Amino acid sequence: WTVSCVFFHYTLGLGLAVLNAGYEFDGTLRPLGEYRFVSRALAGPAAGPAGNRFDGTWAADLPVPLPRQYLLGIDVQKVDFEKNLRSYLRGEWKEGGWWYYYLYALAVKVPLGTWALLLLAIAVTIRNSTANAGWWDEGILLAPAIVIFVLVSSQTGFTHHLKYVLPAFPFVFIWVSKVAHTCALTGPRATATVGLLLLWLVFSSLRVYPHSLSYFNEFVGGPERGHEHLHGSNIDWGQDLLYLKRWLDCHPEAQSLGLAYYGIADPALAGIVYTMPPQWPEPGATDSSTHRGPYPGWYAVSTNYLSGHQFPMHDGSGGRFYPTGHPYGYFLRYRPVGRAGYSIYIYHVDLSEANRVRRELGLPELPAPMAN
Repeated sequence: WTVSCVFFHYTLGLGLAVLNAGYEFDGTLRPLGEYRFVSRALAGPAAGPAGNRFDGTWAADLPVPLPRQYLLGIDVQKVDFEKNLRSYLRGEWKEGGWWYYYLYALAVKVPLGTWALLLLAIAVTIRNSTANAGWWDEGILLAPAIVIFVLVSSQTGFTHHLKYVLPAFPFVFIWVSKVAHTCALTGPRATATVGLLLLWLVFSSLRVYPHSLSYFNEFVGGPERGHEHLHGSNIDWGQDLLYLKRWLDCHPEAQSLGLAYYGIADPALAGIVYTMPPQWPEPGATDSSTHRGPYPGWYAVSTNYLSGHQFPMHDGSGGRFYPTGHPYGYFLRYRPVGRAGYSIYIYHVDLSEANRVRRELGLPELPAPMAN
């Protein structure tokens, strides 16, 4: 017990020291009452645009053992959770989020080999007492992971990024490593099983490299099907723009491109000449112009826009705008002919395919081109 307590406090102190060193100890030990917060949780419900719910309390004099910007970053992040922003999961959008979002995201994003090792570690814990370090030591290791996961999952005002629970991973990985000790005790069969699981997770990850951000496990069909389950930073953060340029260099027939790109940079900076794809009208719109909806041509669409994400995009002339509704969802009715990484899908739509989808959407068909 004594050794565990000393180890816990030593590890906590070392972690705080490393964290503060990364911020050059900026604002470390600053009294809590000197901060101005913007989230309701820390500023208080009646504090206005900036305040501190701890003003006038004994807690205001407490020194905060964290860097100033680190604490303020948590405060700003909390604002997102409080806004009830639109969230996406498995084809559904809604205001706010789901309590099980991160559990679902882990189920589809974590390699199946890793899940198998975790289940094996649980089985070892239950069946083999020699593999356990004692309830206190096991709890000290697993408690941070559980607290992080439960805390993040409780913030259902906004569920979007799996990365919020990544700090829990190191604790779980260390705990799962107990299977190695079991291998030494039970012989070659257990060693071979663990070795095969390790090879499985390594191969599964390397198969997608260098597009690791878009990784999804085999249970949901891999990264090719990932956009059907999650979006945003879980698959598409605009990272494949240069891969699109490389694809276009190999396919000169597609140079006249309609592009709906999710990212901060203007694709023109990568040497891509493009226009905006025609949009599907908003629900209830009366515009039946033939310039709306599917149209023949070459197109590249980021997966975030296939799922209906609303984010400012470049319009091909240096300007930016927010798409409304689900203007590019109709591309899901086509089979892509190529892709850049796993986050940009490329389509070649001919007249017959354009008219097929237009009929499905209730839009007027396009006439065949006049012969010369």
